[in-house]
Amino acid sequence: MKQLLYLLLTVTLFSSCFTNRRHQVEKQCDYSVKVVGISDGDTFKGVTDDSTIVRFRIYGIDAPETKQAYSQKSKQYLSDLIFNKRVNISVQKPKDRYGRPIVWVYTPDGKDVSAEMLKAGLAWHYKEYDKSDEYANFEKVAKKNKKGLWQDNNPTAPWDFRKNARNKRQK
Repeated sequence: MKQLLYLLLTVTLFSSCFTNRRHQVEKQCDYSVKVVGISDGDTFKGVTDDSTIVRFRIYGIDAPETKQAYSQKSKQYLSDLIFNKRVNISVQKPKDRYGRPIVWVYTPDGKDVSAEMLKAGLAWHYKEYDKSDEYANFEKVAKKNKKGLWQDNNPTAPWDFRKNARNKRQK
């Protein structure tokens, strides 16, 4: 009976840290943070249990850059999903070139934040780094239904926007 109670308690405590992502083996979250800042549609700041503020990059998506159309809507949508909430984090890569951990993020009720951003049409699937059919399909459906940034006839992907900006600076 004691073992059954322990098992039930363990499953309950960690259930929000599991994901059913088809392209990934189920994975337990590494830790949780309280979200204290939203930089843009794919980057946020969270406070860990030891009061460290960490800037995180969300895995699998790329949101519009600050000077792009839908940037503010993307940032606001992410804010509505996670700001001032305790979210679960699963580290995909310890650091990107800017020193940010690249993470899967889950809302308090277990929603995959990357998936939610893609479904809303407020981020691109970052196919260069994530090859999942699941995320590709979320983007495809949002595009078909002209959600968010897909309302524009020819939206510019953030990686192309950044490349064009670099090219202009070099001239």
